[in-house]
Amino acid sequence: MRKRILLTTLIVTLLGMLVYSVVSASIFHRTLLDDAKEDIVSLAELYDRELYPDADEEDALSLASHFDDMRVTFLDADGAVTGDSAGIAAGTDLSAEEEVAEALRSGSGFARRQDSSRKHILWYCVAKDGVLLRIGIPVLSEGDLIVQTLPTLAWFIAIVIVFSLIFTYFATAYILRPVEELAEQSRVQSVVSTKYSELEPITEILNRKNNELYEQLDVIKREQARVVNVQESKNEFIANITHEMNTPLTSIKGFADLLESGGLDEKGRANAVRVIREQSDRLSGLIACIINYNELNDDELPSYECNVGEIARGVAESLRPAIESGSITLNLDIDDDVTVSSRQERLTEIFGNLIRNAARYNKENGSVTVRVKGGRDPYAEVEDTGIGIAEENLDKVFSRFFTVDKSHSGKHGGFGLGLAVVRKLCDRAGWRLTVKSTLGEGTCFKIEF
Repeated sequence: MRKRILLTTLIVTLLGMLVYSVVSASIFHRTLLDDAKEDIVSLAELYDRELYPDADEEDALSLASHFDDMRVTFLDADGAVTGDSAGIAAGTDLSAEEEVAEALRSGSGFARRQDSSRKHILWYCVAKDGVLLRIGIPVLSEGDLIVQTLPTLAWFIAIVIVFSLIFTYFATAYILRPVEELAEQSRVQSVVSTKYSELEPITEILNRKNNELYEQLDVIKREQARVVNVQESKNEFIANITHEMNTPLTSIKGFADLLESGGLDEKGRANAVRVIREQSDRLSGLIACIINYNELNDDELPSYECNVGEIARGVAESLRPAIESGSITLNLDIDDDVTVSSRQERLTEIFGNLIRNAARYNKENGSVTVRVKGGRDPYAEVEDTGIGIAEENLDKVFSRFFTVDKSHSGKHGGFGLGLAVVRKLCDRAGWRLTVKSTLGEGTCFKIEF
């Protein structure tokens, strides 16, 4: 940029000097012509008819000899030559010459033209004492004047160029310094500022671009974190699936090997068949749960108004026999007029998972309470008096394959996907799902619609 400014300044300076030289030469040339006209008129005033009574060639030569390079011509009243210092023959008609014609009309006239030797001559013709006196003196043309001044002009231009380049170099450095400071600030600071009002638009642009850049960096970081989380979740999901499948498969293979060896009696074979069937059912259940969990991502069926209380009551009553068979009391506190936009199968799955978990992780002679309340802020709760959840595990209960008590999970067939399904369904519906728990006393899951 600095080189471009220097080059531009040099070109502008040269063009300016060229224009200045031409204009100055033109003005100076007009001044010289005006001075020459005054001089030639003064010369004509010196003419005295008594000194040159014949107005012939001899008188013309005599008058012209007083000044270098001056030409004198005498003409009669009709414009015919009576005497000329340059040898124009007497009687030659010069009435058509510009200065002579003007003198014949108005008494005096000027003209400037080249002679036979291509010199520029300023002519002045005036009627005086009964004759026409024409005087000519050589003058410079504009081109001649420029050529004569070229050496001096060249030195002047060279000096101007040197000083112009020096001044431009330091001026450019001074002008660009605030811009360079802004660039340095933008490199190390998120917000830049300047004391120069002319640079305020640039600071605004830089600050806006910095903000956009930091926002984009935040988006990239969040996306990277999301990708890492997804990858970790994927790895954890695969590890959990492998672990959950490995247990029943190990049992199936072990008892199948025992059956194949023929070393079991009738009771042992019956037990082996029972275990193989149970573990096969458990493996099929796990696969079904995984398929159901993944199918939630593709569930695009439209929602409609559902009676939450009616659905919760129906699910609870269907599970009552299984719950009460484990010496657990089921309590219902349900408003019947609570409606939300959802689908019956989604709400059924939510309440089914929460109620089954409340019974699975309960204690003997414990209780499960299902609440559905309407009003301005409708909500649903499933509360139990079970084993509770440790505080450090509260953030993990909605993770896939996480179970609070592995012994309960294995005994009652849980896979740790129920609460993950509930969380996914609530998130898709825009509902707020929270959990409160005290270890050894019980747990309460709350959905705010």
